[in-house]
Amino acid sequence: MSHGADQNVRAVHGAVHLTARTSALLFAAAQATQAAGLIEPRRQRVARAWRPLYVGFMAAHALHFAAVARYAKITGGRALFPGGINLKDVGGWPTVAGIYTFFAGLALTGLAAGASPVTDRHSVRVAGHIATGVIGAMFIGTYLGQLPRSGWSALPAAIVSAAVVANLRTGIHPSGVSTRWEAGPKRGNPTAP
Repeated sequence: MSHGADQNVRAVHGAVHLTARTSALLFAAAQATQAAGLIEPRRQRVARAWRPLYVGFMAAHALHFAAVARYAKITGGRALFPGGINLKDVGGWPTVAGIYTFFAGLALTGLAAGASPVTDRHSVRVAGHIATGVIGAMFIGTYLGQLPRSGWSALPAAIVSAAVVANLRTGIHPSGVSTRWEAGPKRGNPTAP
């Protein structure tokens, strides 16, 4: 490989890492912001801030996928996956397309569910929680897998973990699940003076 080609590979590899980190941090920021938006006094202001962060995460991850595809193209797919696994060993480009499609579906589900944190559609809310949990687990697993090479990988793993747990924990509070929980006959009316 020539010196110019080697520099190109390093530059694309750097772009892969930069876009992945940017995506993870924007995802964590969106989750933390959404969790804070579910706290009553701040709901409106924070809820508006969630969407641009989440759309930024989706854009950063789309750039990440483009950088990964470029990297795979110029390296022939060698050591593309964790553990040094080659692209051809996992089924080639159809596998990559499947991963991209699966991730995009999760991200779009999260966007649809998060558009209105107190949506009346229980199934959309549940699907959003599942999508958020799976995306979070993917980020966390990726960073934990990098711990043997760098202890610093624990930091983004912890940030994403804390943000996802905060959002899911806040988002599944029973008062957000059912209006009957808030004013059921055995619990009385919690809004009464």
